[in-house]
Amino acid sequence: MAATTCVGHVWAAATATRINRAARRAWQMLIAVSLPWLSIPAADAQSPPAAPGRWWRGNLHTHTLWSDGTDYPEMVVDWYKTNGYHFLALSDHNTLQQGTKWLTIGTEKGEQLVHRYLQRFGARWVEQQIGQDYHKVRLKTLPEFRRLFEEPERFLLIQSEEISDYFTNETGKADVHVNATNLRTLIRPPGGHSVLDMLQRSVNAVLTQRHWTGQPMFPHINHPNFSWSVTAEDLMQVQGERFFEVYNGHPAVHNNGDGLHPSTDRLWDIALTFRLTQFHLGPLFGLAVDDAHQFHHYSRSNSNPGRGWVMVRAPHLTVDGIIRALEAGDFYASTGVKLRDVQRGARQISVAIEPEAGVTYLTQFIGTRRGFDPTSEPSPPPPGGGLPVSRRYSEDLGVVLAEVAGTTSSYTLRGDEIYVRAKVISSKPKAGAVSAREKEMAWVQPLVLAGRQ
Repeated sequence: MAATTCVGHVWAAATATRINRAARRAWQMLIAVSLPWLSIPAADAQSPPAAPGRWWRGNLHTHTLWSDGTDYPEMVVDWYKTNGYHFLALSDHNTLQQGTKWLTIGTEKGEQLVHRYLQRFGARWVEQQIGQDYHKVRLKTLPEFRRLFEEPERFLLIQSEEISDYFTNETGKADVHVNATNLRTLIRPPGGHSVLDMLQRSVNAVLTQRHWTGQPMFPHINHPNFSWSVTAEDLMQVQGERFFEVYNGHPAVHNNGDGLHPSTDRLWDIALTFRLTQFHLGPLFGLAVDDAHQFHHYSRSNSNPGRGWVMVRAPHLTVDGIIRALEAGDFYASTGVKLRDVQRGARQISVAIEPEAGVTYLTQFIGTRRGFDPTSEPSPPPPGGGLPVSRRYSEDLGVVLAEVAGTTSSYTLRGDEIYVRAKVISSKPKAGAVSAREKEMAWVQPLVLAGRQ
């Protein structure tokens, strides 16, 4: 919808005025001094790695029996390695795969899981306690099982956590989840007095651990449309954050939005526009992830593996190399489309697709131009009440600037674009998708002209 100036108002400008500028400046000075990795100049942040590198496939959001997943971590890792992934982050809720944990087996389904586990890894590996009225299995830790799978330049495991909290008030409950990739130690949910405050505290906790340990790690905002918890206004204001999930394979995350809530693609364009022009916080990159929980029963109503992933270009398969490439935006998100090459130069994006027989491709170059209408108006409240809904913004945020059919395409910025990103849509239905209408896609990270950040 096009927001009208007589009804809407310049929300971003008003919000920027209301924000405590002194506090924001102090926070930015703090990260510039104590977290210098966040102060990478815009041009450097988008430069390709010095070495050409190769594409590595990985999933950054996965669950096991250490939290609410439905299989043993070794079985989960085995699925991803067997299915052509190069790296995997196990991101169980508010826990790391550390310490001693015995799982009580009390159902026929649980016994079937143990049977499959024994078949795959053997009785010498699977630790059990079996009595007259009890059966327990010890969950192996990441340091124990990673040696079964990791191979140089072939497969890598990354210790991660989904920092999971929720915010409640008189309007409803919001699930506020932030993934922390390559953590050294567990981060407890920090709480907060709003969704934005909770997001910011979790992001800060990850960046603080990175600073004090010197270990590369990063946060990313999970599934903003899960329970409609994270608004465009939240995304545009989180400081120190570079990533969010533009695609999540869980059936409850509403990637496509609905009549009241924007899609994650739309959220991305709104957040990018205001982050770059009003809040000067730098670009936000889009990830695709599985958020896999169920590994046995495949259906649209289950959160199964293999639905979304990232393809990262790095010289070698190392944690440092993967994180460095992600933070430079040298990756794309995919639900099936395979790209041969992506180039994000000073003023041009080019995309080369690895074609599949019988499949057609359309590449959209999407962006917002300077002089966009910044007005917005409140969205109608959800029927029966509920959490705040993202405001409604003008349709000139996130415009399709060009469309190119075929397997190669490029877009040269003419100079008035705030950013440009690319989205590839194929004609091939996505196997195992949540929606019957879903096609395989890929998302290329936004190119921002120097001086726009």
